[in-house]
Amino acid sequence: MNDDFLFSEDEPEVEVTEDEEPFQILIVDDDEEIHTITKMALSDFKLDGRRLQFNSVYSGSEAKAFLRDRDDIAMTLLDVVMETDHAGLEVARWIRQDLKNKLIRIVLRTGQPGQAPEEDVIARYDIDDYKEKTELTYRKLVTLMYSCLRAFRDLNAIERNKRGLEKVINASAEVFSAQSMHGLCQGILEQLVALITHSDDAMYCRAESSKTEGLTAATESGSLFEIIGGTGDYERAIGQSVEEDIDWHLVQQLQDSSNHVEFRIHHNNYYGLYKTKGERQYLLFIKGVRELSELDQNLLGLFVNNSSIAIDNLHSRDIERAQQRELLYSVGEAIDKHSVEHISHHVKRSAEMAGQLAILTGATIDDAEKLKLASSVYDIGKVSVQMELAQRADALTIHDYEEIMQKVIKGHDYLSQTDTEIAHIAAQVAQDIHERWDGTGFPSQKRGQDININARILAITSQYDAIRTDRSYREAQCMESAADYLLQHSGKFFDPELVGLMLDNLDAIEKIRQRYPDKR
Repeated sequence: MNDDFLFSEDEPEVEVTEDEEPFQILIVDDDEEIHTITKMALSDFKLDGRRLQFNSVYSGSEAKAFLRDRDDIAMTLLDVVMETDHAGLEVARWIRQDLKNKLIRIVLRTGQPGQAPEEDVIARYDIDDYKEKTELTYRKLVTLMYSCLRAFRDLNAIERNKRGLEKVINASAEVFSAQSMHGLCQGILEQLVALITHSDDAMYCRAESSKTEGLTAATESGSLFEIIGGTGDYERAIGQSVEEDIDWHLVQQLQDSSNHVEFRIHHNNYYGLYKTKGERQYLLFIKGVRELSELDQNLLGLFVNNSSIAIDNLHSRDIERAQQRELLYSVGEAIDKHSVEHISHHVKRSAEMAGQLAILTGATIDDAEKLKLASSVYDIGKVSVQMELAQRADALTIHDYEEIMQKVIKGHDYLSQTDTEIAHIAAQVAQDIHERWDGTGFPSQKRGQDININARILAITSQYDAIRTDRSYREAQCMESAADYLLQHSGKFFDPELVGLMLDNLDAIEKIRQRYPDKR
């Protein structure tokens, strides 16, 4: 039988793009002729439409140096006897034990089988095959390549699936964190794409149909779809709108369908669209997919369906948290209210600024969110003070002032009675918000970093916004004046490092003020 046709019917014909990544093969042998013969024999070999790309080294030490910098090698054809009688065996042991590379397929080749008996080598070393050079004919070499590269392909898919599952588990454990939606999308997407399609490039997109009545695939001003998960070429595009690669006419056809879940494979690209009962649509796009079985298609449909439901649930929780935050802001504004006709968002702005400043210090998004909520209610002690001031017409003495300020600090006692994390943070803020960096504040004359970090942050943002806000006794001052005040009192009233961060990021701080203007 002619060896040229030995495997002609082994693999189905696969339509691939010209830039399909080749399998990387490492030849390790001190005989130049072995390199030449191997490359010639396998010059036309393909698996899944992927060719082979050969890399050559000539000793065990060269092999180690090469593999330290490369993690994309699918298979190595490794000579046993090179600079020493067991150089190849040492490389095989080093790859598995020291480099901890379990994916690369290792085939030992030897011209001197007596130096390393096959049974002993197979038992002691984690290798995939052991061949004598004299027995490795063209047929056996091609068979060897198929078996090893298929194993590498499938193990690689399993490894990618494992990483995807880890992301899903991590996302579910942090379901309330700001990054959980991204983690959930990314993890499920990587798992599914690796297992079913063997493609590297996929994106999962979301569109809000409430943006326009009768959602269309794209408008003249740009795409309505935002990438919420991506692999390969799209991994760095998360958060951006979809601009390229998509056939928008095809997407429009999917949108016009009466089915909730609809998919098409067009030019080797997969399009799957899911429409929720609410106002959102989800698009799964996978580039360069192979022919999919009915089971694969059903799994992709389930992914688009179920993942969109999970994301919608997370989105609903985010909305609920935002509503709770707004309620607390309203309570805080009521505590801080200056007049019936004046609606001030001082508390909301101060809290949002405090969250921004906390992130600049290295706090997590979750911790910043907790600070924003606590900032809304820490000043609850003002309620009794405002009632007392409303009943007095005479001027306050120093004694009266000190007594009233003690009631302001009493907010700590009120909040400490509530056993929640937000109330605990608010109580700490209420206790320390009137302390000063130089130790001249009250009630305990704390100084420096002994003052609670959240109280130090809010003292700065609250003072800055107060200066920038209209009061009954003065008009709002400009950004420069407010910044000068913080700078003048840096190291006295305020933490100098925090003041520096605040002043370095005033543009971002001012954008927060613009989002929540006061109303009369």
